[in-house]
Amino acid sequence: MSNVILKNWSVRGYNNTPYTAPECQRFCLYGEAYGHPRFPDGKEITTSPIQASVKNLVETNNTVYELGEADVSYLLWCEENGIKVDSENPVKIRKVK
Repeated sequence: MSNVILKNWSVRGYNNTPYTAPECQRFCLYGEAYGHPRFPDGKEITTSPIQASVKNLVETNNTVYELGEADVSYLLWCEENGIKVDSENPVKIRKVK
């Protein structure tokens, strides 16, 4: 099975509340899916929580997404907030100690 391609993507919080401790926060991807077995090409989706990430491949509960270009407004938001997005490895998973 090939990976689902996600274009114009961004990282978003997943069911976090103002009371969610930082170490318990979960994140997901939002973007246009291509090659997804459940959605037509170009459908905007929100993924299940991110489980792992290696280079431009992001694994969620049931799917591996290959990241295309990130959403321009997301990149601008990252820049304005001092968050560097590495084009080789754009999604980082925070390790809980």
